[in-house]
Amino acid sequence: MSNALSFRIPGDLNSLTFNPCCLYDDYLPFHPAYFEKERKKFIETTNFLPGCSKCELKEKTHGLSQRTIFNSRIPEMDNSSIWKLEIVLDTTCNAACIQCGILQSSLWRKQVYGEEHIQPKSQIDDKLERLKESIDFNTVKDFHFWGGEPLVTDTHLKILREISDPSDVDLEYSTNGSVFPDKETWEIWSKFKRVKINFSLDGMYDQFYYMRWPLRWEKVSKNLEKFRDEGRPNFRYHVNFCATPLNILYIPELGEWLDTNFSISSNGTKVNYNFIRSEGMVDIACTPMSLREEVWKLLGETHDVSNILKEVPVIDPARMIEHLEHWDPIRKLNWRETFDRSACHFKD
Repeated sequence: MSNALSFRIPGDLNSLTFNPCCLYDDYLPFHPAYFEKERKKFIETTNFLPGCSKCELKEKTHGLSQRTIFNSRIPEMDNSSIWKLEIVLDTTCNAACIQCGILQSSLWRKQVYGEEHIQPKSQIDDKLERLKESIDFNTVKDFHFWGGEPLVTDTHLKILREISDPSDVDLEYSTNGSVFPDKETWEIWSKFKRVKINFSLDGMYDQFYYMRWPLRWEKVSKNLEKFRDEGRPNFRYHVNFCATPLNILYIPELGEWLDTNFSISSNGTKVNYNFIRSEGMVDIACTPMSLREEVWKLLGETHDVSNILKEVPVIDPARMIEHLEHWDPIRKLNWRETFDRSACHFKD
């Protein structure tokens, strides 16, 4: 993906990093000369780079990966041009998802450190100015904004306001669905070619609350229905389900709700579902074999989650359970009760 780049500030560190895409294993420090050197390597490579392990595994097991999908979408163009730009400069977030952590969420940092750790706007503005020195935003055809929660701040608008011809540019957002866009965002979005909104939904009701603490399903589901009813013709929606050992047996229930209440985008296209692998403290690899077998039986062996479970080895879940049982009393939650069908596969 030589015509795509991802820029981020990990956590609240005053350090701008880059890599070819969001799945790349390493955060490379951004300095103009080093950036040009590594970018040349991205362009000229004919094999997988060391940081491309996720796509390499996907292609070995299933033939498809993020790399092959985007290579088929990105048109033929000069290798020096950037077609897709992922922006993760602001990790201000209103959630501390159990599968997430301090690098992606200001609320997680507050939970861990006991005080707010939100990046100063001056720091983010400084990094934006540094990006502008190396990249002309008006030549980019596809922007993808991540967080944190990208809709709780105006970081994304600082970029969008500068696009001279938005009618030829696609936007993409990854959001937890808890924030409905303000009037300015809504009006700016309407000027772009397409706006794809990826909603992160990993369950409903108490299970959603557990996974996306302290967000409430009741508020998010109302926002989804509002997007469905009020969205502009250039909007299309997508659902990302983060598969963990806790929630994988409950996928059909969420699917039924979505089929009934949120199946068609504003532009009339079907809402697509995507299943992604949880890593870190709540790694899908912690799923014991007995639970995997139940999932294969429930979902079928060709389901995306079934395939994920075939790709990863079984690892000891002790570290995951320690993580859950540390935070449960603090949040007044109980993972064994909330996900009882999955919990019975783990020893007390």
